[in-house]
Amino acid sequence: MTEDPDLARALGYPYPAPPGDFVWHDGAARPFDGQVSLVDRVPVLAVGSNRAPEQLQRKFGDAATVPVTIARLRDHDVVYSAHMASYGSIAATLAESSGTFVTVSLTWLTDAQLDRMHETESLGSNYDYGIAETLEIDIGPGRPSVSIGCYLGRRGAFAPDGAPVRLAEIFAARQAFAAMTQKQILARAHAEFGEGVDFDAWLARLIRDRERRALLTERMAGHAVPNTLAAFKIVAP
Repeated sequence: MTEDPDLARALGYPYPAPPGDFVWHDGAARPFDGQVSLVDRVPVLAVGSNRAPEQLQRKFGDAATVPVTIARLRDHDVVYSAHMASYGSIAATLAESSGTFVTVSLTWLTDAQLDRMHETESLGSNYDYGIAETLEIDIGPGRPSVSIGCYLGRRGAFAPDGAPVRLAEIFAARQAFAAMTQKQILARAHAEFGEGVDFDAWLARLIRDRERRALLTERMAGHAVPNTLAAFKIVAP
């Protein structure tokens, strides 16, 4: 792994997360056992880095309290979106995948936290925000049965070889798509769009240069497949 912190952050996506339910509180992730009520919070699918304590710290700081619970979602999988995030990672999006059962997380957000999450997700540029009421999802016993939000990639799923690519770090059963790690998908993008530049130099330049990232995203979108998620109604922007 590179010692450059910017490259390490890009390559580390979607970042380590506890295997079970936890609550981010006072700058630490602790097991969640119902010590925070979920009733007045908005459940939002965290299919990429938003399930990871280090990303919650970046977005909300140490003072926030954010419960994160494990869920199992049917007929969907977590794949790479056809865009690059500002920190150099190829980000995640949800995709339909008949027969697949994928393990995802739910962040339970206050209204103010949801507004903050919207600010961090490039709504109208990289993502739309949708709400679903008919997902086949197991969110665990004793939890409020409510509509569930999700950030949905606007450009579809990155498909450099003609099909979506799932995140290797996200567990799923009955997978339909090939899996790659972040390092592997970035290497694949570099092979396609790197124009002979050394990988580390290429990625570092993309992290620094917003216009280059936008150009790369445009080119990735030319190697994407549409991602229609029938269960979700777009509500923002």
